Amino acid sequence: MEPGGHACISQDHQPPEGLQAFGEGRNTFVTKETDFYGSGEAAVRINGRRDAPSTHTSSTGQALTDAGWLDTHFEACRPEYEAMLSSVGIEPGWHVLDAGCGSGSYLPLLTELVGRSGRVAALDLASDNVALVEKRLSGWDLPCPVEARAASLRTLPYPDDAFDAVWCANTTLHFGNEELPSVLAELRRVVRPGGLVAVKDIDTNLLRFYPADPFLVFHLSESGLHAERVTTESRGSLRGRELRRWLERSGLTEVWQRTTLIERWAPLRTVERQFFGDWFAYLAGLAEERRVPEADLATWRSVRDPAAPEYLLDHPEFYACEGQVVSVGRVPGGVR
Repeated sequence: MEPGGHACISQDHQPPEGLQAFGEGRNTFVTKETDFYGSGEAAVRINGRRDAPSTHTSSTGQALTDAGWLDTHFEACRPEYEAMLSSVGIEPGWHVLDAGCGSGSYLPLLTELVGRSGRVAALDLASDNVALVEKRLSGWDLPCPVEARAASLRTLPYPDDAFDAVWCANTTLHFGNEELPSVLAELRRVVRPGGLVAVKDIDTNLLRFYPADPFLVFHLSESGLHAERVTTESRGSLRGRELRRWLERSGLTEVWQRTTLIERWAPLRTVERQFFGDWFAYLAGLAEERRVPEADLATWRSVRDPAAPEYLLDHPEFYACEGQVVSVGRVPGGVR
């Protein structure tokens, strides 16, 4: 498909015996189902008792940035996520920055793309994520060097033109519309003329769960924009399909964008069930805060409770769809 097209990637998975097959031929820290299932990380309503759901915060205090959440999300969406990174155009021998590397899930594939003659730098705001990445790097057999450090995308600790490309996944949603231009300017600054800036993020307007009300997530997103406390992420998570225009306004050229629908059907694999269970618990907590319509609130309370008679993940026709957008632009000038 030519750049600028729309890709709909869906896979009808059958549940495997375990997760040993995940990452076959790659470095991976997933070895068995119990790495994910039954961890109890997301607090939910069980046997009539409602706990506050986990927001999966890292040391930064930002929601959905801790390693457990990031690992589960990546493994549940690995085929599509790796296809998105592979589509960017990263070449062997390049020096690439993973800006907002989280727990390091993209690093094995990034190092494969640049090969033995390349280099990769990994940066994250959360010091605990960086510490975990360094620990994992010591156990991985990667084809090229990787340097990890803690820093902010607001002021990247690298000189101008230091990289051939930047990969920034699920990070720009943490910046408001006022800050995003300066963040994109920083990403552009550290990439050489002719190099690539690639940004990937969610668009929650594409999030859908069946057989729940098709407007369930839409109402939640809308309420977030009218809440007493409007978070940066409330707006940033709705901006995914606008990324191309943001990259164009930042001065990048030859900008293209592709939207991928990540679709899953029952029966779910163990890691998918863990991911959606955690996701439901988090979203249900937001619904409680945001005063969504009463009918919606009743649904959210049931989807966060695995003991509920109509728990959505137990429905034989369960379906989930998540939309992720990757937008890629070139720094003007230079030789390709």
